[in-house]
Amino acid sequence: MRVPYDPRVHQMVQMVNQLEDAARVIPRWKNQAAGGPSGSGPGSTVLVNVSGLDLAREIHSVLVTWCEEIAEKRGVQPPDVALSTWHCTPGGTWIATGGNTSAIAMWLRQQSSWVVEQTWYIDAMWPELIELRRKVRGLMGLWQTPKAMRDLVVELASSGGSIEEMREVARARRANA
Repeated sequence: MRVPYDPRVHQMVQMVNQLEDAARVIPRWKNQAAGGPSGSGPGSTVLVNVSGLDLAREIHSVLVTWCEEIAEKRGVQPPDVALSTWHCTPGGTWIATGGNTSAIAMWLRQQSSWVVEQTWYIDAMWPELIELRRKVRGLMGLWQTPKAMRDLVVELASSGGSIEEMREVARARRANA
């Protein structure tokens, strides 16, 4: 018996895959160099992308939070807590701060058929995953301006408008969007 193809499942799996890949890549994405001791002398520097490391931890934390939510709602066993490192907030809440994001992503992929059928998926989970991907693309320099904004800038530039006029029109359009 063939299971019907649901494009939402593919879309969710693709998103989880992208975030998994990003969590692995962005801490090493060449963005900035921070000076400091690396064990090979006082004048050495360590290549680090602090923003990338923070974002990778955020991705892991968000995925773990969704795993816990899904496991609770579905009545299944969540991923092993040993797959994550944990930190207790001043309010007493434990949050995942890193760990094996690939294992967490694999667990999410296995739940994807059930997840996309839930009403909260499109209202809560999907927008949060989109926002994470937007942050990743921004950090990697892969974000592109919307076509309408590019067209506006070209139009204003060809009309002889000043840079400041272009900025003001762009701000107004963003505010109305």
